[in-house]
Amino acid sequence: MTTTTTAHRTEPDTPTFSVHKRWLALWAFVTAFAVFEVVKHGYVNGSASYAAVLTTTAVGAFIAPDLTFVVGIRDDVPHGSMSRKAVPFYNAAHRMTVALGLTLVIGIGLAPLNSAAVVAFVGGLSWMAHIAMDRAAGYGLRNADGSR
Repeated sequence: MTTTTTAHRTEPDTPTFSVHKRWLALWAFVTAFAVFEVVKHGYVNGSASYAAVLTTTAVGAFIAPDLTFVVGIRDDVPHGSMSRKAVPFYNAAHRMTVALGLTLVIGIGLAPLNSAAVVAFVGGLSWMAHIAMDRAAGYGLRNADGSR
């Protein structure tokens, strides 16, 4: 009597590179879109001060999601982990649905050519670029205990 064994394919614990390529493509698209909006509304059709506002907003919104690390900064946590207090803020700031929803509602819904709406739209695009860049690099949301 012969027995047949089947080889089981094991799935990797980490996302495959193809997933990262999609996030990288999204990052490139959203970043290019943000740069286009800053150049179009600030440097080509706007004043120098409005260009500075849009550029500052784009850079600030790109950096802002990681400022959630300062919540609970005094807590003693293992290397590579974050404070349990910071996890809800970090996860909320790193959810694409939150960034996309706020960008659509505030940036597009207010007024298409309103200067404040353009600033909000550029900020939202930069925020989404940050999230896509993190995902492309393999960083996801945090577990409740602060671990990856």
